[in-house]
Amino acid sequence: MDSTENPKASTPPRHSKKRVFWLLLAVPVALAAGFGAFKAHATAGGFGFGAGDSPEQHKAFMERRLDKALDLVKATDAQRSSIKATFATMFTAMRPVHQQHKQLHDQLMSAFAADTVDPAAIEKLRVQVTALVDQGSQIFSKALLDAAAVLSAQQRQTLVQHLQEMHGQHHQHGF
Repeated sequence: MDSTENPKASTPPRHSKKRVFWLLLAVPVALAAGFGAFKAHATAGGFGFGAGDSPEQHKAFMERRLDKALDLVKATDAQRSSIKATFATMFTAMRPVHQQHKQLHDQLMSAFAADTVDPAAIEKLRVQVTALVDQGSQIFSKALLDAAAVLSAQQRQTLVQHLQEMHGQHHQHGF
C-alpha cells in the first residue's frame, strides 16, 4: 500500500451512538416543523399546535392562514378554488403521515427509555423516520407545485416576500 493512501478511506465511517441519538431527535423536530409549515402564533401566548390542538383545529388554523395568503396576493375566485382543493388534498394525504410520525415518535421514546438501548432498533426507526420525512416532503412539494401552476409569478413573489418578512420577524424575537 502506498504511504499516501489512507487505510480508513475504504471503510465507511461509523456513527457514534450519541450522534445517532441526536440525529434521531432532530429528525422528528424537523418533520414537525415542516408539517406545520409557516405556522406562527396561533394564540397570543404561543405557537399553538400544542397538546390541546386537535388535527381539526390545526387544519382550521392552516385554512385561515391560506385565506390570508390568498387575500394578500389578490387571488381570483378560480385561483382560490383551485388552491383550496390542492391543499385539501394535501391535508388528506398528510393525515396518515402524521399518524405514522406519532407512532414512530412513541416507538423512539420507548426504545430510548429501555433499560438497554438497542442500536439496531434505533437505526431501524431512523430509517423509517427518514422515509416518512421524504414522503411528507413529496406531498408538500406537490401541493406547492400545483399552487405555483395556478398563481402568477408576481403573486408568488409577493407571497415569498411576505413569508421572508415573517421569517425575519420570528428570528428577531428568538423564534
